Amino acid sequence: GHFLTSGAALECDGADGFVSAVRDQIRSGVDHIKLNLTGGVMGPSWDRHWHSFFLPEELEAAFAIACQRGYPVMAHAASPQAVKDALRLGAHSVEHGYIMDDECIELFLEKDAWYVPTLGITHLTRDQATTSWEKEWAEERGLPSDLAERADAAADEHRKWFRRALDAGVKMALGSDLRPPNQAVNMEMGLWVKDGASTWQTLVAATRSAAELCGV
Repeated sequence: GHFLTSGAALECDGADGFVSAVRDQIRSGVDHIKLNLTGGVMGPSWDRHWHSFFLPEELEAAFAIACQRGYPVMAHAASPQAVKDALRLGAHSVEHGYIMDDECIELFLEKDAWYVPTLGITHLTRDQATTSWEKEWAEERGLPSDLAERADAAADEHRKWFRRALDAGVKMALGSDLRPPNQAVNMEMGLWVKDGASTWQTLVAATRSAAELCGV
């Protein structure tokens, strides 16, 4: 699955494997469960954002045990089907949502779930950077050309569905996977405004909404 090469993700096989792993995480004292339903824009060649990793029975088992124990699930989901699967099974939030469809938007509203778009993943490349701060950060980041091409190719679709979710009134919080976190969040705020959010919507998403999503 996504992010395995980082050492910060667990690989599970079969429904029993996912149930066991979720239980282990709960015993370790986690606040929530994150499930990587798809690949990502950032990752090796076998890890693309439209790839789905779970078999249906694995996905259902992982969500079932987390929800039964009362632990919110944050779903890394980058394709329409993965977003819909996560929402139907009870995801508290969906991260990324690079590609979605109208049914995804309807399900966000129906399930009252959160969307965290992480625009910086697809937007902060050398070719897309517009401000001096973004350009300096992109140069320092030194993103390999193959990953930059993947990000650039996904940016327009990501931007479109971010705006569709915003206009539809989907609950949205601002966050980022990028580093360092303080710079990443500030740049993410700028990207929200560039892509159509008001400054007020952006500030609320980065503060009150983010806190509500995290339960603080």
